[in-house]
Amino acid sequence: MGGAEPMKRLFAALIVAFAFTAAAPALAADSYDIKIVNASDINMVAKDSRLPIIIRNDYDSEARVLVHVIANNSKVTAPEATAAVVPGFSTYTAKVPVTAISSGDVELEVWLTSMNGVRLTENVKLNMHINSSLEVFLVGGLAALVVLLGSVGVVRTLRKKSRASA
Repeated sequence: MGGAEPMKRLFAALIVAFAFTAAAPALAADSYDIKIVNASDINMVAKDSRLPIIIRNDYDSEARVLVHVIANNSKVTAPEATAAVVPGFSTYTAKVPVTAISSGDVELEVWLTSMNGVRLTENVKLNMHINSSLEVFLVGGLAALVVLLGSVGVVRTLRKKSRASA
């Protein structure tokens, strides 16, 4: 029976070593993370734009992720998912193309998944203010200003010519 005691100790040591090895990756995974940085409210003044989503990667290697965006109403549309490659130990701004349907406030839910569909983050809420008609008014106002200044220039030139010939 004297030989059974060392065998029990060896078996117990193997169990402890296995438990420690199995727990080590879980501890390491908690110390590294990939997440969406919640930024300030987003103002959109164009019909088509690119929504900036800031992603922080605390892993030591690059992360290939899919950025998912869903709006709480139909004032804006976005693709189902947009691919992004985030370098290790850095912050990256992914640009998600969006199209404004109408003006107003929209709450967006954004999350990340791996390329094979495994969810990496919880939903992050972002607020966006859309004023898509502002772009039309600004471009129209600029065009009117150019036409006005051009007309004033033509009138001045014609007056100078008529004075010089008289």
